[in-house]
Amino acid sequence: MIYKESKDKLLKENLIKKCPIDYKAISSLTKRAHIDLKTAKRNLDKDEECAFNYAYNAMLRSGLALMFSEGFRPDIKDKHLTVIRFVSIILGDEFKKLINDYDFMRKKRNRFIYEPDIPCSMKEAKDALKTAGEFVDKISKLIREKFPQKEFNFKN
Repeated sequence: MIYKESKDKLLKENLIKKCPIDYKAISSLTKRAHIDLKTAKRNLDKDEECAFNYAYNAMLRSGLALMFSEGFRPDIKDKHLTVIRFVSIILGDEFKKLINDYDFMRKKRNRFIYEPDIPCSMKEAKDALKTAGEFVDKISKLIREKFPQKEFNFKN
């Protein structure tokens, strides 16, 4: 579901808080997101759930990097959902499908944790990897555009 809200609303709900922009954290999170994507690819033929989880983690880390680049971080409650809600504010309707896929992955990953008998198919794992790749690339591009003076080297 695309979330129709604003940063002000998330602040009022105490879901996000302002923080100084930390270029090192932005870079570290984004680099780690790229590593997570590689790990997901390596595990795809061995363990679909593992690949799915790493793809999801790549998206979460990229979303956090985007939040940090805007001078915000999630507060205590509902961190994963807060990242999605925040990212939907920045990306907007143009990326509605990508955000909805990310939210679906969040819910599915949660089910893996709390309902361990839920299977993950090869198709779901491949779709997660494709979605995560698009998402991480989009966020990396946005961060580079936002800070053209910085020499970010996200890929290892």
